[in-house]
Parts: sequence; C-alpha cells; structure tokens
Amino acid sequence: MRSKVVIRVYLLIFLGLFCLLLGGCDAVYRFLDEEGAEEKELIGEVTPFEKNPTVEEIQRLLKIYGYSPGSVDGVLGLRTREAIEEFQKDNGLEPTRFADEETWTALVRLKTLGLVTDDGLNIVLIQQILIETGFNPGKADGKMGAKTVEAIKAFQKKHQLKPDGKIGYRTLNALSQYLVVTS
Repeated sequence: MRSKVVIRVYLLIFLGLFCLLLGGCDAVYRFLDEEGAEEKELIGEVTPFEKNPTVEEIQRLLKIYGYSPGSVDGVLGLRTREAIEEFQKDNGLEPTRFADEETWTALVRLKTLGLVTDDGLNIVLIQQILIETGFNPGKADGKMGAKTVEAIKAFQKKHQLKPDGKIGYRTLNALSQYLVVTS
C-alpha cells in the first residue's frame, strides 16, 4: 500500500516537471482527470458562482426532461451534478456526473429532432405525432389541453411508460421513434 502512494507521488512530481517543461498543464490535466478535461472542452472554464451559458442549457434541458437540476442559473452546482448523474443512469451512460460529449449528445438529441425548442416542448409536433400514431389529442394547436393529456396517457400506456400525461424524457424518446428524419 505504501509503495503505491510513493509511486503516485513520484508520478505527480514527474508530471508536474513535465508540465513546467512544456509550458502548459492541459495534457497532464487530461491524463489525471479525463472526465473533467472533456467537460472543460465542452462547456469551457467553470468559475464558481459565475453563469455559464452551456451549463444553463444543460440545466434547461434536464428540467424539460423531468430532472431536478435546481435553478436554471448557469452555475454548475451539486443539484445539477446529481441531475446529470440521474440522466446518465437512465440513458445507459456511465454515471460520471460530468457533462461529457456522450451526455451532451443524448441531452440535445431531442432538441435536434425538433421535439424541444428554445422555449420548451414543441407541443404542436407532439400533437402531430400523436395524431399520426392513432391517438386523438384534438387539433394540433400547441396547447396542453385535456384531450392532449389523455392522448399522451394512452400513448404512454401503449409504450409501457407510466401513464401520467407528463411529457418527460422517456415519453419524448418514445415519440421520437415516429419522426421521419430527412436529410
């Protein structure tokens, strides 16, 4: 056990000297903390208590998907880390609590498909999918009326989801399977 500690100390000293010789520590940082380095590349420098627009987007998407990242304030705090971890677990990703490239891709996928907009859920598109799949939400007017909620519950029940009428990540994911993506 003691020899492992000594080896780590020597390794850190060597890496520190290597860092000084090369004039930068990014390579050493990437080696020591791969997830943290990948997150830094994705969202930039995170300064405590300072707003970061990418963190704010992550928080906004997590909230839309039904997770609890806390306030959408652009600050990467404990609740945001916990929400990232929960999202990662639910999506078969390694639960690192870091916003890595794989997590970011999963977060923005539904936005890329048009189911999520800058303002939230694209209710018109959701209603159109419900109509196309044989569920009757009424007119595709972008409003979450009683008929739309009932159509969502029926859709959820058919797809073995909790039939609560709420449109979270799993429901959006199931709806996305009916989108025809054209290039």
